[in-house]
Amino acid sequence: METSTVENQTEHLICTSCGVEFRDGAMFCYNCGTAAPSVEETEFLEAAFAEADSEAQLLKEKQAEPIDPASVSIPVGAARKSASAIKRRERRRPAKPQAVEIVPRSGPQWPFVAAAGVLFLIGFVIIILALYFK
Repeated sequence: METSTVENQTEHLICTSCGVEFRDGAMFCYNCGTAAPSVEETEFLEAAFAEADSEAQLLKEKQAEPIDPASVSIPVGAARKSASAIKRRERRRPAKPQAVEIVPRSGPQWPFVAAAGVLFLIGFVIIILALYFK
């Protein structure tokens, strides 16, 4: 009986956003609202993780094999070029600060003053007409 409860506990999915276990049959996380993965997704993810683990194990086996230093050749110029490229990037000069001067315009702008006066008169006439026809 205990094995079935342990199996049920391992089958529960955990939300990738907040870490809360999804409830049975839930389509969304009750804590953060993230969509629960479907059965097909979980099967696909389990297969992908298993494949990634096997690839990681193969990579570790390949890295464990000793490499003969005489068989590996590293071009000397390649290391120098990358180091000089790094130095060029580091030597980048900062931009010179520029003084920005704000100069106010002299005098009022007459077209704007005239437009404001016309709009004021129109508003005044509308108010007078509204009071007259009340």
